[in-house]
Amino acid sequence: MQLDLPVKNVQFAGLLLAERDGFYREAGLDVALTPLSSENAYEGLAAVVAASDHTVGSIESGLFLAGRAQGLPIVALGAMFQQTPLCLMSFRSAGIRTPADLVGKRVVVHGDGQEALDAVLQNVGLSRSQLTVVEGDYGNDLLVQHRCDAKQGYMVDELVELQSQGHDVVALPFGSNGYAAYSQVYFVSEATLVKHRDALVRFLAASNHGWREAVRDVPATARFVVSRHVPSLSLDYETRSLTAIVPLLTCESPQMALTTPGTWKRNEAEFLRSRPSAKLPEMSQWVDFSVAREAAALQP
Repeated sequence: MQLDLPVKNVQFAGLLLAERDGFYREAGLDVALTPLSSENAYEGLAAVVAASDHTVGSIESGLFLAGRAQGLPIVALGAMFQQTPLCLMSFRSAGIRTPADLVGKRVVVHGDGQEALDAVLQNVGLSRSQLTVVEGDYGNDLLVQHRCDAKQGYMVDELVELQSQGHDVVALPFGSNGYAAYSQVYFVSEATLVKHRDALVRFLAASNHGWREAVRDVPATARFVVSRHVPSLSLDYETRSLTAIVPLLTCESPQMALTTPGTWKRNEAEFLRSRPSAKLPEMSQWVDFSVAREAAALQP
């Protein structure tokens, strides 16, 4: 399992508990959870998975679509987060509660957040000309130093970090304001799907079992992850992060890992609108909904 972060933090809590509690072993699987490294950096993650016949990857749905548009033979199986945690962070005093409040404001987004912002603005009939949009890095300094009014972040990461530091910040979620996308999408190469389909069903079922155990006692899960995997991160941060993750796991379906054609169609449309020259084949070639459905049916 190729993770899309260089650390095993609570964003993978379900997988970490499935490993700890032997759920993978009980499913007849030998699973290695591999953090991101310099050799398979985030931007190249789709290509790494595409080249393997035994690797499951975790990726943002936009990056998955970008890889598929480049011709990589990859297939999405489901998603850990049924809604993207992408958001715009701002100080409460800035008064940004809805997309309309962005008018006249200076907003910083990352390179991978442009289409998300466009979708949010279009959803309420706004255009970029009504605000100032600049591209920035992933740090929080621009916001903390009040060099912008709002900045892109993740509700389960950068926002939590700022709140843990005592900043009075709030989030404008992209997912509930017009941007359809999944996060931590499970995906494999076409070769892996053909060769290991039954094992993939069992892998998702065991991972879902791990996630259900992880959210049963959030404080205890956070303590385990910090003590075993990320002692450099604070317990407060990891507890807050996992608390923010919980509603994302089943916000589209009560069954974990399931995705829907409707959300993928909206995500695809937003992706192609921001990249007029990109092409994608029929959805049936790059999403297999049956693996996650069969895994849900194996729920203990």
